[in-house]
Amino acid sequence: MDKYVERASYDWTEDSVRLITTPSQMAKSTFYYVQEVGHFQTQPGYFTERQQLHSYLLVYTLSGSGHLHYQGKSYVLSPHQAFFIDCREYQFYKTDEACLWEILWVHFDGSNSRGYYEQFAKHGSPVVSFESDQGMPDLIRQLIHIHHYQDVRTEALASKVLVELLTHLLLATNPPEHAGTFLPPVIENIVRELDRRFQEKISLDELAKQHAVSKFHLVRLLKKYTGYAPNEYIIHRRITYAKELLTYSDLTVAAIAFEVGIDHVSHFIDLFKKRVDMTPLAYRKRWQRP
Repeated sequence: MDKYVERASYDWTEDSVRLITTPSQMAKSTFYYVQEVGHFQTQPGYFTERQQLHSYLLVYTLSGSGHLHYQGKSYVLSPHQAFFIDCREYQFYKTDEACLWEILWVHFDGSNSRGYYEQFAKHGSPVVSFESDQGMPDLIRQLIHIHHYQDVRTEALASKVLVELLTHLLLATNPPEHAGTFLPPVIENIVRELDRRFQEKISLDELAKQHAVSKFHLVRLLKKYTGYAPNEYIIHRRITYAKELLTYSDLTVAAIAFEVGIDHVSHFIDLFKKRVDMTPLAYRKRWQRP
């Protein structure tokens, strides 16, 4: 296993803030938890180079400019931009000496941090842009405030704020491309059709031809904006409708399979169990309303 390595120049102004925390065992087993958090106004020599630190790092640029080298690529960091990295991997970041970097930052770990990072990494870049300083900076400042005045609530509150930060980051990787709705018009129309016809057999060729897009483009865009490929989206809708019928009707499992558009009851049971972690009858027993 590679050893932890770090070189750094702690070159920031006297009014900069750096808070180091020691999470409790309860926080480590239950929460997302802060390891360090701060607000730096950097000086010309500021840099950090490291690898194999068991931590995730989020850095938000308030003003000035910074430089990041990560996963073999280099990035210039401007105001309203943030980067999110896994510190186990090699990283190097520094201030721009001609345009000094002011940053808010937090090192954290715990709970499903890895899952959030892997989801974010699908974006293809460690850097994301925001429209303004609303949201992200306020959340990091909350973490600083929470850890300035620690009490029995500190770790739970910090975990809540970290989840908001991570959610904010994920949403920033898929910003709305036009006013009114998050979905592009062609995907909005396709989703509406799938929602209306999910009980039917719909071929990908038919869907692509009807909406005048290539099959490849349709699959890529639907996956990007809904998280599902077309077939998985239909299965998701069928399972959701099956839950409704199991909860509010007395239809047999075989009848429900037919009702949601699946010809073979055994196939329906397999699909349901794979996605719900229980059989349809077990689900009905747990959730059916009188």
